[in-house]
Order: sequence, then structure tokens, then C-alpha cells
Amino acid sequence: MLKPFVTLFVLVAALIAPLSAPAAELRFGAFPSSDPDKLLAVMQELGGYLTEKLGEPVNVVITRDYSETAARLGEGSLDLAWLGALNYVQVVDEVPGTRYLATYVNRSVATGIVAPYYHSVVVVAANSGIDTLADLKGKRFAFTDPGSTSGYAYPSYLLRKSGIDPNHDLAKVFFLKRHDRIVEALLSGAVDAGALADDVYYGIRERYGDALKVIAQSDPIPMVAVVASRRLDAKIAARVQEALAALPPDHPFCRKMREVFGWDAAGFQIHDDALYDSVRAVYGRR
Repeated sequence: MLKPFVTLFVLVAALIAPLSAPAAELRFGAFPSSDPDKLLAVMQELGGYLTEKLGEPVNVVITRDYSETAARLGEGSLDLAWLGALNYVQVVDEVPGTRYLATYVNRSVATGIVAPYYHSVVVVAANSGIDTLADLKGKRFAFTDPGSTSGYAYPSYLLRKSGIDPNHDLAKVFFLKRHDRIVEALLSGAVDAGALADDVYYGIRERYGDALKVIAQSDPIPMVAVVASRRLDAKIAARVQEALAALPPDHPFCRKMREVFGWDAAGFQIHDDALYDSVRAVYGRR
């Protein structure tokens, strides 16, 4: 859950925020799941595309973390946001009027299929002697952020299903905020295991070969959602949704996602909010 003081701030701010966005600029927030500078370069391609389609500037903002993204949606300093699946279900619950627009889709490295899903994987050094989740008892484990879907919610659920309580059965738990930092910690031996999105892992294989291996994989996880705040005019939100659905897979945004992060981006699809019910099920069991 969002921290109580953040939740209170979000709820109060949402009630007093104006209901229409300034015409001069739309602010699009994204959480820093990886290197913020690299993420900004990628997201600016998307911001540029939306600027062209809407005829008004869309300014990309990289927030400090998941909680800040939620808070800024609530108090009105963001009009649009790029939210991980867990963050999405939290924000929909706790920030009144947040509207789903679209889901990012990716071509899976494993299957070659374009789908609104990916997986979380638990990864260890190939020479670690660790082969199962049960082997992690008493080991050092790296998550990204407590608000992360693939970097915390799903892998912690996997651990608990295997009889490992992350709060008591691990020697040390680290929250390293970003997937790239987890990779660095695994390769240096600073941690024994870590949680990654599966395509991050496949990108690592291209660079480091078989240095790391997967010992567990989650059920499918819905991809990132793009949302609009309640203060954004409904007609503008509909135009953003239409533009996202029309973004071609060869757009510079998709190419940058492939080049920078190794995600084979294929654009966006419009789904029902029920797509994220599987996240709610895991989230409710944590």
C-alpha cells in the first residue's frame, strides 16, 4: 500500500485540484524503473509523438519513485502517467478519478508473441550453486522497490509460495530501486539473488552470456498502464488514448525501447481495467 501520509496527501489534493488541465502543457510522469537519464531519453520520444498528435506540448517528468508518481497525479502536477501494474491498481484505488487509457505491449523474447503481459523472474549467478527458491533461505536478496510489480510484488509472492518469508527467512533484503542496479549487484556478488522483469534478463544474456540464470518465473503480469488524472479534460484524454493506440511499432519510441532497454516494444493496446485483476489477486495476498 501507499504510505499513510502519501495516501492522505493524495486524497486531499485530489479533492481540491482543479478539474481542467492548463492548455499550455501536459505533464506526463514516469517512474524510474531503470537509469533515469536513459528513461527520460526514451519517454521523450513518446512525449514528442503525443505533442505532434495533440498539437500542444507534452512534457515528460521522471519521478523519484512510485509513491511520488501517485502523489503528483492526485495533487494535479501530472496529467498523464506511466504506471507499473501494481502501482496502477494502487492508484486506481487511492487517487479518485484516475482513468485508464492504454496498456503498453511488447513482443516477448521467449515466445515472439505481441501481448500485454510479461513475467517476473528470480535470478542468481550461474555458478552460485542455488537452483531453487528453497535454496534462498539465509541468502541476500535484491528487490527494486516495494511499489514494483515485477521487482517486488510477484517475486515476494513466489517466495512465500515456496515457504520463504522475505521478512524473516532471508539473511538480508535490499531495495535497489532499479533493475540495472540489481544486475550489477548480482554480477559483483553483492547479493545472492534478485528479481527482474524477464526481458531485462534476456537483455542481460545478450551482453553477459550465461553469467546469470533463472530459478523461478511468475505467472503472466499485465504490462505498464498509461493513465489520465481526473483533472485532465475528458476530450483530451480520449485524444491521448486514440494516439497511443495508433502508435506504430516502428516509431522512434519503440526503437528506443529496444535499443536502450532491450524491450521489443510494439506500441499500445486498449484493454478493460479487468486486465489488472490478476495483480489485485496477488496484491491482496501479500
